[in-house]
Amino acid sequence: MRLPLLHALRFARGWHSPPTDLGEEEIHIPSPGGREPTLGTLLGPRGSEPLPGWVVLHGITRKGRTHPALRQFIKALAATPARVLVPEIAEWTRLDLAPERAQEIIRSSIRVLANRPDVEAGGVIVAGFSFGGPQALVAAQSNEAGADVRGVLAWGSYAELEPTLHFQFTGEHGDGERDVPDPYGRWVLGHNCLPRLTGYGNLDGVASALHELAAFAGDQGIDSRLPALDPLKRRLREPLNAPQTEIFDLFAPPAGDRPEREAAVQMIAELGRAARANFPLLDPIPGLDPFTSPVRLMHGRDDVLIPYTQLEALAARLEPRTDDLRTGLTGLFAHSAGGNQLGPLDRARESVHFLRVLCRVFDMV
Repeated sequence: MRLPLLHALRFARGWHSPPTDLGEEEIHIPSPGGREPTLGTLLGPRGSEPLPGWVVLHGITRKGRTHPALRQFIKALAATPARVLVPEIAEWTRLDLAPERAQEIIRSSIRVLANRPDVEAGGVIVAGFSFGGPQALVAAQSNEAGADVRGVLAWGSYAELEPTLHFQFTGEHGDGERDVPDPYGRWVLGHNCLPRLTGYGNLDGVASALHELAAFAGDQGIDSRLPALDPLKRRLREPLNAPQTEIFDLFAPPAGDRPEREAAVQMIAELGRAARANFPLLDPIPGLDPFTSPVRLMHGRDDVLIPYTQLEALAARLEPRTDDLRTGLTGLFAHSAGGNQLGPLDRARESVHFLRVLCRVFDMV
């Protein structure tokens, strides 16, 4: 049996029946500049045997390293077997973008894990989900940590910010495809970027309202597309003045309503400009150098937060930059809970396909 297939089978077994005998500890990850250390969760089989190492990045989520789906993933990964480090990026749990600070934490986490005696020599694999995917790609090329990286995985990630935002406002992507998008991403971008726009007056109140909306949805585990959030939307818009209400309704209309397209397209351009000026690492792909380590890109076919077409765009941009690029598309995993409604036969077929996708990931080990 080929080793990648063995790892894939162990991962699948660990996903469906999470192991209960893993060792888990909270460690302190040094921060540069005299800052407080970052906390991280280290998970793996008990004992001191050197095993493959993985640094896994959560996305922009209030639950951070305690997110249930992430916990299930890292337990399955540890069962392959491996030692898995999940740093807490506190800024991301506050729904702040902070890509420069995230890079400091990711690079330090790579060094800490790669230098442990219970981790195999030859570097660790860096895996980033969602917003963390491009940040994993950037960290894999850094002077500080790149030599300790043996592979990088970006799962559910994007190639370009503005086309992703276009989808999140309009549901449009690819060759005329149209879905009902998950608005969570545009709420987070609005919280971070609206106060930086010019020509719109004071939008701090709108940004704060979007932050509260995204935080509540994340804390409660509510699909951001559902009518359950409409009462909160009404409460949050009440204290806003008329121009602010117009912007709020563009980002957070009642469930089932789409933002007015022309206004949305204008806002997407404004957000793109603000993001490039204030958070240049949000759109890092064009500036990446050639990769010396393997790159794997995975995505959910039914993803309604970041569409699968961004996997295709990301692969097209990275292909000239690496000699070892492999991709995988699955119908089993996506950002939002509403997708992946497969019947038993389709799920069985998709499970076999997903094993092949996992083999592409584990051939980096």
